[in-house]
Amino acid sequence: MPGRCILWLSLWLLVLCGAACDRRLEPRPVETPPVALPRVVSLAPNLTQAIFSLGAEAQLVGRSDYCTYPAAALAVPSVGRLDLPSYEAILELQPDWILVSGLTPITVVERLRNLGFRVQRFTASGIEGIISVLDILGEQLERVAAAEHCIAEIEATVAAYSQRTSLVPFEQRPKVALLYSLDALYSAGAGTFPDDLIRIAGGRNIAAEAVSAWPQLNMEALLSANPQVLCLTYDGSEAEATQLRARLAALQKDPIWGQLSAIQNNRVPLLLGDYLSIPSARSLEVLESLSAALAPR
Repeated sequence: MPGRCILWLSLWLLVLCGAACDRRLEPRPVETPPVALPRVVSLAPNLTQAIFSLGAEAQLVGRSDYCTYPAAALAVPSVGRLDLPSYEAILELQPDWILVSGLTPITVVERLRNLGFRVQRFTASGIEGIISVLDILGEQLERVAAAEHCIAEIEATVAAYSQRTSLVPFEQRPKVALLYSLDALYSAGAGTFPDDLIRIAGGRNIAAEAVSAWPQLNMEALLSANPQVLCLTYDGSEAEATQLRARLAALQKDPIWGQLSAIQNNRVPLLLGDYLSIPSARSLEVLESLSAALAPR
């Protein structure tokens, strides 16, 4: 009897051991380590704004001195100028990806690449350029849904304003002069995003015929075109707005400036310079003011 108990006990232990072995042989779920998202340095304000628009600001480890919007961008370390950054500062940050615009010289791009960095230069212009940036960054920064949402909003806004002006023949639309300064007379020509915005809002950009994309106009050109609306950019402060309004009032009595239809009829809207100098989704916010300024009187 004791021998039989010992035999049964031995058999039971073998079964338990076999079961344990079977359990050890069962496949276990493989844990995939999380993929580290790329650390990014942006040398262009429009690219920095796009990163924030996509909600990918946690991946932004460096910026240029000119990347000051939104305010949260100021908390990101600066690596210097967009056309001549500090290579030492970038090396310390060790980014996976460096984003630059056409304002960063090719020589700087080549130097960064020679240092072993992956660099992408964005040069597309116009509203399509804004959309292209969001599309590419959305994919590379794994923010595809956010990019699609931003792009859809841009396209819907453009379509809404374009629909309002589509019935007005181009030659009947008001001629518009966009000036970034009353002194230097810098403007935006064909193919630029301000030119797109003027067209979408229902105007004809007098600088569209200029040879340069960002031309410097002269009084002869202004007098010859005689724009009905003169859009002037400013920094958004009430102090500068007051100063510009006083100057515009004085120009109505100027023998040269006073010849312009826009000056005579006081059709000189002040528009926030950031909207018209940095191509981003934020730029489309100017369409409301621009469209109102171009509406028939």
